[in-house]
Amino acid sequence: MIIKLKIENFKSHKYTELNLGNLTLLTGLNSSGKSSVIQTFLLLRQSFKKGRLSKGLDLNEPLCDIGKGEDALYRNANDEIIKFELTKENGDIAFFGFNAKNRYDDSFIPLAENSKVDTDMAFFTDSFQYLSAGRLAGVEFYPLDSYAVEIEKQISRNYGQGELVAHFLEHYGENRDFDVESDFLIHKNNTSRKLLDQVIAWEQEISPRITIQTKKVADKITIEFGYKAENSGQPLTNIKSKNVGFGISYSLAIVVAILSSAPGAILLIENPEAHLHPRGQSKIAELLCLAAKSGIQLIVETHSDHIFNGLRKSIASQKINKENIKIHFFNTDGQNTTITSEIIISDKGRVLNHVEGLFDQFDNDLDALIGL
Repeated sequence: MIIKLKIENFKSHKYTELNLGNLTLLTGLNSSGKSSVIQTFLLLRQSFKKGRLSKGLDLNEPLCDIGKGEDALYRNANDEIIKFELTKENGDIAFFGFNAKNRYDDSFIPLAENSKVDTDMAFFTDSFQYLSAGRLAGVEFYPLDSYAVEIEKQISRNYGQGELVAHFLEHYGENRDFDVESDFLIHKNNTSRKLLDQVIAWEQEISPRITIQTKKVADKITIEFGYKAENSGQPLTNIKSKNVGFGISYSLAIVVAILSSAPGAILLIENPEAHLHPRGQSKIAELLCLAAKSGIQLIVETHSDHIFNGLRKSIASQKINKENIKIHFFNTDGQNTTITSEIIISDKGRVLNHVEGLFDQFDNDLDALIGL
């Protein structure tokens, strides 16, 4: 597990130091540097997967696009070295420096001389999933990629879209060699360890009675949804993705990624709350906490008070230890430089160091409505 991340001279980050936990929540104002934290891992991974990390940083494709050197370098930097430092649980430190001097118009930044490259971390391996805010959803056909799914075990190939979730479920859903490992992730309403059974059980927390099945159609795969009927009623079957609530297919890749991950894996997830009813958001928060308790490391970007409060509720109900969760609030100063505050939560789930802007808009609006 990675327990600390330092970022220097990257985009809006002049110098940022973050403690990381089993579950790390990134929240705060728009364009304050949250996504850039996730891009740190994506840039390192995509450069490594291309076989280029030993030479430098590849800024574009297939996980994220930064542009050119001038886009990556902090605009008010005192020097031209972009620095990423990662501390592992055993105390080992990996340091990646990239020299942007004379590389402002380039899409590749060479490795700095004093770098200490270490690729013995989960996000360089197949024990990794990235799901962006731009997930694929509500489509009739999903692509098939046998190598990415069956060899690399990936749910997403490009930009965290989760476009391979149908193929992944079709291949592993009822494969007993790919059962859900952790007891913590087994839903109370279904004791089966089959991946598909558990995915359905957790998706039913978002949309009651929903069923899911995959089907190969030529060189593509389709997901068909349905709804169980109560008592002796007639069930609904063969419903296309575009004809069910958008949140169902939008959350599917997240549920699949969590349930298919083993302890030691790392997941990067943006906006898990997208298109979900507050109850669904709360249940996703519960699943995130159970995954963290299982030994999976998650870094999650969110704007949802329901995700935030769901984590607090899990701490208060002792479903997860507060030490396993790190929460960071992001803002910017007058120079548009990222500033962060680590939010401390008590054993009872209370915020001990509230900062302005931390999910307080509801209270502010209510005060305005009642004339305070």
